[in-house]
Amino acid sequence: MTIGVVVVGLGQIGMTSDFALDANVHVQTHARAFHQHPSFELLAGVDSCVQRREEFSQAYGRPAFATVSEVLQSIDPALVALAVPTEAHGSVLEEVLASHRPAAILCEKPLSYNLGEAARIVASCAQTGTQLFVNYVRRADPAVHEIKARLDSGQIALPLKGVAWYSKGLFNNGSHFLDLLQYWLGEWQGFKLVQTGRCWGDDPEPDFLATFVGGQIQFLAAREEDYSHYTVELVSPSGRLRYDLGGSRVLWQAAIPSVTSLDYTVLNPAQQEIPNDLAKIQWHMANQLAAALSGRPTAICTGAQALRTIEHLTSIKNAL
Repeated sequence: MTIGVVVVGLGQIGMTSDFALDANVHVQTHARAFHQHPSFELLAGVDSCVQRREEFSQAYGRPAFATVSEVLQSIDPALVALAVPTEAHGSVLEEVLASHRPAAILCEKPLSYNLGEAARIVASCAQTGTQLFVNYVRRADPAVHEIKARLDSGQIALPLKGVAWYSKGLFNNGSHFLDLLQYWLGEWQGFKLVQTGRCWGDDPEPDFLATFVGGQIQFLAAREEDYSHYTVELVSPSGRLRYDLGGSRVLWQAAIPSVTSLDYTVLNPAQQEIPNDLAKIQWHMANQLAAALSGRPTAICTGAQALRTIEHLTSIKNAL
């Protein structure tokens, strides 16, 4: 039995980012992922833009509507993917739940720029019995799962020290790494502000030292106008992990005895690459979602976990 899906918002993540790319290689949007994954049936799309609606219907052979109220008058989805701008998450979710009870909502990250609204989103879903998940995509990547397995087995030993570079705002992009590091290293324990920094629009870009159960990570804001720089380096007693280029290159160097200085331990110059599949990351997210909806183990971010991330981000923002 397949799960019927309506995608609300046919912009970059909803439909357009892989529109011109080979569908056999790239699955980077909700529309393509739910069209391809055997556990789902793409039922319809929603967008106020006429051109995007026409492109959606032409590409996927499904109807597209201008508003949420229009689509819910004729279609009964079990899953609604919210790919509208963050500022509209709360209002669109309430519009859906006012007339409908989907089994689940998949919401883009972050849940909200406002802690109160994020809490209301989580509460509304809980009150209506709707499961809420948030699209922190890196949790779906096979490379991220392999790193988690190595951390859990002790191959990547604790405690860790590390550096995470982010840009384009703490809530917008910094939240990706905060969520990822909570997945890898356990719950957030607190932070120490290092530098207030500037803002990317209304989104702050501070430097801060974050403490997780498994170690401490220095978050540093890069300058997006110079170049994109999304990188995590983790230094472990057993080696060094480099999560480079946003996760498109993941390298592990184990600690080994030096062959030239017997009293020293060094990093193996032969780096092991951990394979990722970011090219099909939304297919993997759909796969994680299918597992969650069938009660199987999954790494997908829940609404409650995403709310805790907003709480941590808000505590940093309030300290500026």
